[in-house]
Amino acid sequence: MNRLAVHQSLVHPLTPLEMIDELVASGWDSMGLHVGATPETEAWWSGGAGTQLLAATIDRLLETRATVLDVGRVVLTGHLGRDDVHRGHGRVLDFGARLGAQFLTARFADGVDDPARRAESFAELAEQARPFRIRPLLSSVRADRPDLLEEAVAVVAPSGGGIVLDVPVLGVDEETVSAAVTDLWEHLGYVRVDARALEGAGEAASGQLAVVPPQVPVVIGGDDGLGLLHTDRRERLTRLRVLVDRMLEHPRARQARERASG
Repeated sequence: MNRLAVHQSLVHPLTPLEMIDELVASGWDSMGLHVGATPETEAWWSGGAGTQLLAATIDRLLETRATVLDVGRVVLTGHLGRDDVHRGHGRVLDFGARLGAQFLTARFADGVDDPARRAESFAELAEQARPFRIRPLLSSVRADRPDLLEEAVAVVAPSGGGIVLDVPVLGVDEETVSAAVTDLWEHLGYVRVDARALEGAGEAASGQLAVVPPQVPVVIGGDDGLGLLHTDRRERLTRLRVLVDRMLEHPRARQARERASG
C-alpha cells in the first residue's frame, strides 16, 4: 500500500498537534510539515530543539502511529555553507531527523538557472543531509514535462537525491504518467496531487495513479493550497482520502470492488 500524506499548508492554520488529530480521524497516515522558509509556520520552531511543540509533536506521533513523510522547505540560492547553529536549513534537517521524516524538500531561488551550479548546490545539501538520514527532494516537476524531468534528474542524480513528481488530476493519460515514473524510477521520491483540482474532479480522476508502484508515497498539496481546507475540514479530508485511493486503484481492482458491492 502506498503511504498517503497531507501537506500542512492545506490545513493551515492548524498546529502540528491539531493536524495529527485531524489526519488520524479522517484515515490518513502521514503528513508533510513546514519547518523553514514559510513565515506562517516558521515561528513555531524558532525555539530550537528544546521547544515544547517539538516534544509534544513527537509524543503525539508515537501515540497515534502517524508519521512525518517530509519536512521543508530549503531554498537553494547557490553555494550552501554549513549551518551548525541551525538557524536555516540546518534546523530543517535537525527537526526532520527528530520527527522521523524520510524526505526534505528543496527548490531553487529565482535566477539560479545554471545546471552545473544547481547540481553543485543540491549535492551540498545532500551531503549535509546524509548524517541525518534524510533524502533531499527537488520540488517539483510535472509528469507531462519530460524535458524538465530530464533536467531535474541531471541535478539530483550525482548526489543520490530525488524528485517530487506532480501528476495532474485530469488531462494526462496513463502512458504519460507511466513514462514519467519509469524515467525517474530510483529518483522518484513521491507523487504530489493538487488537492483543489482533486476535489473538483472527484471520481473522474479514478485510476490516474494506477501505474504508481506501491512503495512510492502519494501526497496531496498544491502551490496555491494554503488554508484550502479551512471549512468542513474533517469531512473534506475523509473524502480526499477516498479519492486518492480511487486514483491508485487498478482497473481490475475497481472491477472486483464494484462486483462485490453490486
